[in-house]
Amino acid sequence: MALTDVVGQERVVHFLKQGLITGRIAHAYGFSGPFGVGKRQMALEFAKALNCEQTRGDACDQCRSCQRIEHGNHPEVRWIAPDGQSIKIDQVRKLQRDFSYSPAEGVIRVVIIEQVEGMTNQAANSLLKFLEEPTSRMVAVLLTENIHGILPTIISRCQWVKFPPLSSNQIAKSLVDKGLENPIATISSHLTGGIDEAEAIAKEEGFALLCERVIKWSGEIVSGKSGALITVQSWLVQEASDRGRIERIVDLLLLWLRDLLDERLGREAVIFLGYDEPRRRQSAEWSIRGLVNAMDAIMEARRQLAGPIQSQAVLERLVMAMQGGSTHVISRRSPFPSSG
Repeated sequence: MALTDVVGQERVVHFLKQGLITGRIAHAYGFSGPFGVGKRQMALEFAKALNCEQTRGDACDQCRSCQRIEHGNHPEVRWIAPDGQSIKIDQVRKLQRDFSYSPAEGVIRVVIIEQVEGMTNQAANSLLKFLEEPTSRMVAVLLTENIHGILPTIISRCQWVKFPPLSSNQIAKSLVDKGLENPIATISSHLTGGIDEAEAIAKEEGFALLCERVIKWSGEIVSGKSGALITVQSWLVQEASDRGRIERIVDLLLLWLRDLLDERLGREAVIFLGYDEPRRRQSAEWSIRGLVNAMDAIMEARRQLAGPIQSQAVLERLVMAMQGGSTHVISRRSPFPSSG
């Protein structure tokens, strides 16, 4: 790969390439943005581009330097990641010792620090000194999902580059390019803003079956029968120890209702590809207002699942709220009592 191969970050690529071409390279960069948007890959490609033996402004991916960095065995490119829950002072001190001597001619040392917001105070203060007084020719790249968790003094020493979330279309295309089937890639791409996490979701055991079960559950809800509540109880027995799985079910239900709303509005955007018949059938059972209110109820249920309320109570309330909406007569009030 090269800088230009990092998906969906053209603005960042342009900025870094301009620095490489003009030679205006900062001694420290901060890459901030959500998980899975390409920060780690960009840092790797940037390290390669800084030391490429063949190309100026990007990595050739073929020279000895690019290959060594790609495979993690270049002596002048180091990665630091949390040791347990945090990056500790001993890790920074070791880096200082290892980088105390001058590198070979033409080599730019690169240190990439992941989850820098997780540093202990001692490690952060030691890193600050390292950034202020580099002992050799070096570029530091700090990666974070939470810039507000970093010491202001470290923030001020870096040139910060913001990585925006990727669009669902960009994520889905990347997953298809990796060999995933388009329907699953499309659904998982709408559940997160990053490629890595979307790929992990798509590859979860039983994910495709879970999507089909959510569609069936939606049909049970709109039918107004008690089978929807029985399904809740069945799911809770299977997923009781995995609250994240319950949250995934609710997220998928919201996406499915989005498809139903688009069907009612005559829009062509489809998330659940290949389910035309149940989409048409179920959407006909809803009014547009009923769907909007049902989606509001799902989002409130999702919020409550993050709190102390039992999953069963949240999901049962959700079923009853949605069944009220499917009759085309629904209260303007939230179907959930306010917490607190």
